[in-house]
Amino acid sequence: MRIADVLFRQGHLSDETLTAVLLDGDRPAHLNRCDRCSGRLRELGRWLDDLRSEALAAADEAFPPERLALQQAQILRRLEQLDEPSRVIAFPAHVAAAPRTDTERRVAPAWVGVAAAAGLVMGLIGGQVWATLEPQRPAPPAVQADQPETMTPPGQPVNAELLDYDFERHVPDALVFFDEITPALTQGQYAAR
Repeated sequence: MRIADVLFRQGHLSDETLTAVLLDGDRPAHLNRCDRCSGRLRELGRWLDDLRSEALAAADEAFPPERLALQQAQILRRLEQLDEPSRVIAFPAHVAAAPRTDTERRVAPAWVGVAAAAGLVMGLIGGQVWATLEPQRPAPPAVQADQPETMTPPGQPVNAELLDYDFERHVPDALVFFDEITPALTQGQYAAR
């Protein structure tokens, strides 16, 4: 007898122990001496028998004889197929890529993402450096409403310096160093030929 049965149940058997007695068939000596535990064992046995008969009736109702016969036929068919060799399904062969020549270059897809991220970071850093190193230009003076606007006579340029300025080759002062160490596109084309 378990210690818990002795301490908490005044020596009587628990429901777990009674269920184990019904399943295993090993009767402890306490059942022969105690009418209360013997009565509980009989009640538990009747309840389990009633539960079993109800479960069998529900199973017979859920699985009619026709359905059972169909399942048995399927099981027998599968057992017969165990002796037969397995069928192998043929899959299309893997098409091998054409071998690359030495002149072809291939970029791994992972490097494209790395290059895009590096370009983004360089653009952000370059923008911050540009904003920091570019000389601050004073804001243009505010035009007062009471002064008449001066019109430039036709034929004279507004700012003569802008006409002589090379806009295609403009390099900000902060990036002159990078422009000097980087070959121009035309120099790279001539070197390649």
